[in-house]
Amino acid sequence: MSLRTFKTVIANLIGGFLIAGIYISVLVVQRQGALQQISVYNPAWEAGQAASEFIRLEHRLAEFGMPGSHIDKDEVELRFDILLGRARMLNEGSFQDLLQRNPEHHATLREFQETLAAAQPLIAEIDRNPEAARKALELLRPLEGRLAQLASVAHNHGAALVQKDQQELIRLHWAFSGIAASLILVGVVLIFLLDKHNRLLGRAHEELHVLAHQDALTGLPNRVVLRNELEHALTRLKPNGRTVSVSYLDLDHFKDVNDSFGHETGDELLKAVADRLRACIPASEGQVRNLISRFGGDEFAILQTGIRRPQESAALASRIVESLRAPFSVNGQELFIGTSIGIALAQRNMTPSQILKHADMALYHAKADGRGTFRFFESDMDEQLQARRVLEVDLRKAMTNGEFELFYQPQINIEKNEIGGFEALLRWHHPERGLVPPAEFIPVIEDTGLISPLGDWIIEQACKEAATWPRDVHVAVNLSPIQFRNRGLVQSVSRALAASGLAPNRLELEITESVLLQDNEMTVSTLHQLRRLGVRVAMDDFGTGYSSLSYLRSFPFDKIKIDQSFVREMSQRADCLAIVQSIANLGASLGMPTVAEGIETEDQLRQIQAAGCTDAQGYYFGRPKPARELVHTLAALKHKVRVA
Repeated sequence: MSLRTFKTVIANLIGGFLIAGIYISVLVVQRQGALQQISVYNPAWEAGQAASEFIRLEHRLAEFGMPGSHIDKDEVELRFDILLGRARMLNEGSFQDLLQRNPEHHATLREFQETLAAAQPLIAEIDRNPEAARKALELLRPLEGRLAQLASVAHNHGAALVQKDQQELIRLHWAFSGIAASLILVGVVLIFLLDKHNRLLGRAHEELHVLAHQDALTGLPNRVVLRNELEHALTRLKPNGRTVSVSYLDLDHFKDVNDSFGHETGDELLKAVADRLRACIPASEGQVRNLISRFGGDEFAILQTGIRRPQESAALASRIVESLRAPFSVNGQELFIGTSIGIALAQRNMTPSQILKHADMALYHAKADGRGTFRFFESDMDEQLQARRVLEVDLRKAMTNGEFELFYQPQINIEKNEIGGFEALLRWHHPERGLVPPAEFIPVIEDTGLISPLGDWIIEQACKEAATWPRDVHVAVNLSPIQFRNRGLVQSVSRALAASGLAPNRLELEITESVLLQDNEMTVSTLHQLRRLGVRVAMDDFGTGYSSLSYLRSFPFDKIKIDQSFVREMSQRADCLAIVQSIANLGASLGMPTVAEGIETEDQLRQIQAAGCTDAQGYYFGRPKPARELVHTLAALKHKVRVA
């Protein structure tokens, strides 16, 4: 039972107690009223007394004037006055209920009063008129039987009312007893619920204690436990003795899994990662103690105590990297992630916050070095981190201030010996540093999430500028994996085409294999939606992923771009040349043009041409230029290159 439900139950019970208490008070009042009714109700007594007084008056009248009688006028008048009083009482109060029930009784009482009124003058002169007593007696005698009958009816009526009131008292008694028993039962239930609630509170307290020290998803100790253990370990450090290290782990490409397969699959993957960490990290290795902790999200941390050399932490980090590099099977999907690790060693008088901050800095540099590796903290990393933060601030200002510009590099159709199109490349004109190398700021844009709004601008600007070129020249735009996951990508492309008037088949979107690494329905659906717009789709950096051939089977690309790493080493490595030839033959068999990137020499051009590539791109044909400096014929381009 939840706390909210329990409070509702308690409130209802208290409300029930209040209502029952009020009702019992009403019953008590009713019971007292019934008792009072019984005690004060006397219609039978009134009728009986009236009949008795009537008979006494008759006796007094009969004896009045008889020889030896001691009855005098005063005695007769007293009895008459008493009878008059009884007659008045019969016309008042509760006796009226009986009269209303039977008109005959009402007539008897009316006649009784009229007879008394007629007899009253006779009673007044009874001492002066010897016949007055006899006449009064003759007036009264006919009513004797009827008054006795009225008294009998009143007695029966009173008995019925008493029985009815007794039954009502019995009903009130049982109602009172039932409510009292119910209250007792409710009290017992309330006591039971309170006891149960106390037990639940105790259990919840235990669970909260566990949750406060354990990650709910993976079952690993949480940040609080690691920090407490780290603090104790730092207080126990001795000069020139064993030391402490903290390793920060951040899963590579975990966000791709969450975005592609949903958080449920992401949670299952985190559990699998935790299990694999437990398997490859022993709790102790000699005098070294290891504590695995989950910090939240896709971040984990390892505390090592009792180490003598940094190599011990490096060996553990290397083992973790290799373990997490292997594919994971989650919900029927084969997932590849990997991890980056930052390691910080404790120094003298170091606080837990400082060593955790150092590990975080080292992790950042491990990710910047290409992920899937580990780095130790170095003193100059703090300066680099500050420089990174300054760069992030400058990039946000650059978007507002319009400091970005698109440069274009030509793509040459080898067979036709002409410029087939240009690839749009982002450049940043920093107000103080000048032209910033793309390799320096592009990763930061992707990490900070600026790539989504900036990517929309790139597509719009490229379409706008390409609309002024010759109609047989296309423009190629790279899409980052983060940009491709944006659900508004198709709408952004559609708006850019509509605003610029560029023919859809002149826009070519290049995606890398990392976009397709987490292959799912949403990815393929987005590709088909772009295709329905009339846009061409090219696979960039082909050959560097895990399963390029399966990608070509799942979606019919319009072009294949061979990664420049193969082109640059064709002269030195026969396997690179063989790979280029294989990709060119594959493209020809599938009817897809193949573009060789990174052409810098005439020898490389001849080699890729002999290999069967249909297009080429590289510094050999010219460096990227802004739109205002572009030429659109190969002859003009060669002339410009020679002049330069």
